[in-house]
Amino acid sequence: MALMGLAFVPFYIKLMGVESYGIVGVFTSLVGMLAVLDLGLSQAMTREMALLSVDKKNANRIADTARTLEIIYWCIALCVMVVIVLLSNFIAYRWLKPDQLSRESLLHALWIMALVIGLRWPVAIYNGGLNGLQRQVLVNALLIVFATLQGAGALAVLWFIEPTIHAFFLWQALIALLQVAALRIALWRSLPTDTRGSFSKEVLRDIWRFAAGMSGISLTAVILTQLDKVLLSKMLPLTEFGYYVFAATVAAALHRIIAPIFTAYYPRLTELVSNNDQPGLAKTYHQACQLMAIAILPATLIVAFFSTEILELWTNNPDIVANCSLLVSLLIIGNALNGFMNMPYALQLAYGWTKLALYINVVAMIVLVPAIYFAASYWGPVGAAGTWIVLNTGYILIGIQLMHRRLLPDEKWRWYLSDVVMPIIVASLIIWIGKAVMVRDLGDIKRAMMLLMIFGMATASMIISSKYLKINQNR
Repeated sequence: MALMGLAFVPFYIKLMGVESYGIVGVFTSLVGMLAVLDLGLSQAMTREMALLSVDKKNANRIADTARTLEIIYWCIALCVMVVIVLLSNFIAYRWLKPDQLSRESLLHALWIMALVIGLRWPVAIYNGGLNGLQRQVLVNALLIVFATLQGAGALAVLWFIEPTIHAFFLWQALIALLQVAALRIALWRSLPTDTRGSFSKEVLRDIWRFAAGMSGISLTAVILTQLDKVLLSKMLPLTEFGYYVFAATVAAALHRIIAPIFTAYYPRLTELVSNNDQPGLAKTYHQACQLMAIAILPATLIVAFFSTEILELWTNNPDIVANCSLLVSLLIIGNALNGFMNMPYALQLAYGWTKLALYINVVAMIVLVPAIYFAASYWGPVGAAGTWIVLNTGYILIGIQLMHRRLLPDEKWRWYLSDVVMPIIVASLIIWIGKAVMVRDLGDIKRAMMLLMIFGMATASMIISSKYLKINQNR
């Protein structure tokens, strides 16, 4: 998905123009802001499926849970489409600042965008159910297929049919329809019963506290993660905003690595909590944290240290390199710091403890929303990107201290030293040496090979130094 999300972006910009690609950024921001309407149901779906699947006697309850949350989620999808359509006039005529696109063209794009978001919306609930049943391989296979269709298919449409933002979104709508249908079939065929389930108020009574906590977390997270894009879409011309969207898209590819690890370990942590297996829980927790570090740090540091070289190799566009290299470095570092917090967050959710994340986000929002505004006002996109680093550094320094007072209290310093500090030192040392010996005037192929070699050495060094990812001699 990361490959499909990034490989074709320079071609999209070339065919549609950077201004039209800025509309894709508006689409991404809308999806992020409206994520609060998830109401915590997708995470509740994952947790309930993981808890209920431990006992085969819960088969009918699993079906009722799936049916109940599915109905609610489709109702939300309809509301989301209506909300976007109602906002489309304001966004097209009062918020965005196009130079070349007409206001009417923007309006039509927003209408199609509403359809795309509505069709993609229920994907989260079906993914949540399949992941809770630990059917990640099936989910991943489907996501690979549809990510390829979304990326490569959109390029074909732009190239051979019509290079417009309307054609781009119409293709996305078609693939979204096929994707949600495939995932729905996959979930219902994966349930341990042929019963189709029914809407159950009892299911809602059991999950509402957890879902409410997740809703609060989602609301505050949306504000914290989307405010930069909202402000910059208003403050900057659409072309400049398009460059910021491009940089954010490159940095966001890291989440394609973070999310599968979170998704794979979260149900397992929930199962261990349910069985009260504290030794197994601690071991699995550190294993997940170290795997996360190994997965994200080499990629993060390679991109951060060599952003100019990578953008030159990839885009061959001096304007993109000049406007985006620093932004890419800052944003991907912030995303990596956020990635370190994903497994501690999964541990909290495994215990059904949502208050800590909610309270931390509320405090961060109160402090950092003004900071984001002033940083963006004075330093533009660079200031907004720097504030994202500050936010996630605060999570690591404060959030972990508070969490480990209650959960796995003996594991706090092991998390800091073994799961974070040591991996950072090992990866940074290897990549810093690589940066020092990199010859600037190498040809494109040799530079690419050099970057891959540095990446491989950093990854291998981290695996060797990891305690919890070594081969288990007792297997």
